[in-house]
Parts: sequence; C-alpha cells; structure tokens
Amino acid sequence: MERLLQAIRKQIKDYKDDLGKNLLSKGLDDIKEFKRVHGMAQGLDKSLEIINEVADRYQKGVIEEDD
Repeated sequence: MERLLQAIRKQIKDYKDDLGKNLLSKGLDDIKEFKRVHGMAQGLDKSLEIINEVADRYQKGVIEEDD
C-alpha cells in the first residue's frame, strides 16, 4: 500500500512540476492561463494533503482496509 501511495504522490508532484514548466515556457503574459495553472497547482497540493492525511490515519489504525 505504501508503495502505491508513493507512486501516486510522485505522479502528482511530477504533473505539478510539468504545469509550472509549461507555464514558464509560454511566458506569463496571459493572466487567465496563470490563474488556471495556479488553481490546478493548489488542487494538486490539496490532493497530496488528503493522501497524506488518509495514509497517516490508516497507519494509526483509524481506517480499516474495508472502509
């Protein structure tokens, strides 16, 4: 289970890095594009927080595998 979570975290972080690199390569002239990418990055950060919280609760036994 831990290896799966690590793989998911890595994919999310890589996708977020790619978003930032693509935005920088296009330039920051388009504020709408910047806001869109910024919002996506915040969503990805929140998803990582949720994954980490659930993993912590699972490790502490608060969440059963069948839940």
